[in-house]
Amino acid sequence: MLITILFVTILVLGTVLVIHSARGAVAEETRSTARLALQLLEVAYASASPGNEEELGSRLREQMPDFERARHLQVAVIEGDRELPLAVAEPLAGSDAPDWFASLVQPAVTEFRRTVTSAAGTRAEVVVRADPGDEIAESWDNARPLLVLVLAISVIANGLLYVVIGRWLGPIERIVAAMDGIEQGDYHARLPALDLPELASVAQKFNHMAEVLERSREQNRHLAQRTLAIQEDERRALAQELHDEIGQSISAIKALAASIKAQGAADGNAAKSATAIAEVSDHVYSVVRGMMRRLRPILLDEFGFVRALEELVDGWNDRHAEAFCRLAARGRLDDLEDAVDIGLYRIVQECLTNVTKHARATDVSVDVERAADGASVRLAIEDNGAGFDIDAAHAGLGLRGIRERVEALRGTLQLATGAGRGTRITISVPADAGTG
Repeated sequence: MLITILFVTILVLGTVLVIHSARGAVAEETRSTARLALQLLEVAYASASPGNEEELGSRLREQMPDFERARHLQVAVIEGDRELPLAVAEPLAGSDAPDWFASLVQPAVTEFRRTVTSAAGTRAEVVVRADPGDEIAESWDNARPLLVLVLAISVIANGLLYVVIGRWLGPIERIVAAMDGIEQGDYHARLPALDLPELASVAQKFNHMAEVLERSREQNRHLAQRTLAIQEDERRALAQELHDEIGQSISAIKALAASIKAQGAADGNAAKSATAIAEVSDHVYSVVRGMMRRLRPILLDEFGFVRALEELVDGWNDRHAEAFCRLAARGRLDDLEDAVDIGLYRIVQECLTNVTKHARATDVSVDVERAADGASVRLAIEDNGAGFDIDAAHAGLGLRGIRERVEALRGTLQLATGAGRGTRITISVPADAGTG
């Protein structure tokens, strides 16, 4: 566009220059012709008889033999109240100059008047008016090739530059597309070898950057996967420790309380204290069981992924009477890798927590499905809540944690939400994500 504007500007300036030059040439030639005719007419009138147009025309031709080929002139002699027109030059055929050119180079009306005296002493006024039509035609004949040349050079040069530069800069679209891919997380994007040396250097640097980013992302994924595995191992060990140690201790406390109550049946205060101890022990055990479920869902290890999700959803529904969560599980989900099981379980757990804290939803759905070929697992969590601004939500720890888990499982995450439009999170992970 800039190059086209430049050539159009050059074309306009060239046209203006040609027209300005032609206008000056037409005006000057018209004035010169008119002056020459006036001088010849003055000499011819001085030696001719007054009122004799034929003799005046004859003498004018004697003074200037080429006058018949003079430019268009309107010549007249005014004697008193009588005007004697002299058709000393026939008008030439109409000019082929276009109207726009003629209107641009048309000079102001050129008219010369002079008082002359004949041999008999008669005084008259000689009037010469110049018609620039012939000069305009000649100027058009001279200017047309130049204008055509300027136009042709502008069009051809602009077309060649458009084709050549367009071919050179065409790979920029591929570069931008590859950069968009990197921005969206596609670190496998690469650029082919480019012909233009400058762009070839850009492509080489881009490919190197993509390789570095891909290696860094893979290292970060392995690190995140290892960190989450260590975290889950610690949670499992802690849950087991709570189950074995705290559970046994609480059971022992309850047994002692029952023994005290049996031995001190006659003592009302002792019986009440023993009952209170048993009640407190039951409460502590309930709290510990809740902690164990949050640390490591026992059902996940004992009955599998789907049963653990059912227990999670049922427990959430029991605690939130104002909303209801539906669970749908399809496909073979009992032989997933442990990392996939616990990862998807934690994602559902975090999403339900976010619904409780922020969404104010009344309907929630959790859909999990194994692909027909068994290669991947798709998880979708959707609610009809308030939604949120995606840009503002990037800083949230919950969403960030979900993204980290998905990346650690080599999966993809799609988030669709908006103010008042609810939220839908769709996750797809390989079924063997925990093996590499």
